[in-house]
Amino acid sequence: MDIFKIEARGRFSPPGGGYPQMLPDYWREKPGGIVRTDLPELSIEELNALGWYGPITMPEKIEGTSFYTHNYTWNPDTISFDIEEVEQYEKEKRVNYREFWNMLLNTSAYAKIKEKASISLPINTIVTEFISLLFDAKLGNANIPNIQKSLNDILSNISLTNEELDEVRSAFIFSGMFAVYTLT
Repeated sequence: MDIFKIEARGRFSPPGGGYPQMLPDYWREKPGGIVRTDLPELSIEELNALGWYGPITMPEKIEGTSFYTHNYTWNPDTISFDIEEVEQYEKEKRVNYREFWNMLLNTSAYAKIKEKASISLPINTIVTEFISLLFDAKLGNANIPNIQKSLNDILSNISLTNEELDEVRSAFIFSGMFAVYTLT
């Protein structure tokens, strides 16, 4: 079976409740035992009979959770992930401002913001403040209330299309901004 088909089957917890993994090409049930090469072809029932449990839903695929909002701990006793929401302070620390900025720079939303800033002094001031606040945040000094206010000012003064807003939302999601800030 090719690697893509094995990967598509998902991850399984090995006997004893080990951390989920792709099914191995070679496996011994016990030291000195015969080497099995058929695990990827076995049915889920056959795998369960050998002690392999799965497929396991990995944390990044669990609806409503994210690295930016939750901690995941593998629990070998329950053969599942324990999911715990992190404190607001931890969410704030996890935001990847550099990722947000890099993604935003490559959007048509940013092109429009830049265009509007080039012809209007008040908008230029708002955008400059936002860029300055993001620069400080990338250095580890995020002024969260002012960043939120600056975001609100930009969105209330520049009309973005739905597609442009989707670009900003996407940058929000991939960078963890959504865990701390809102787009109004």
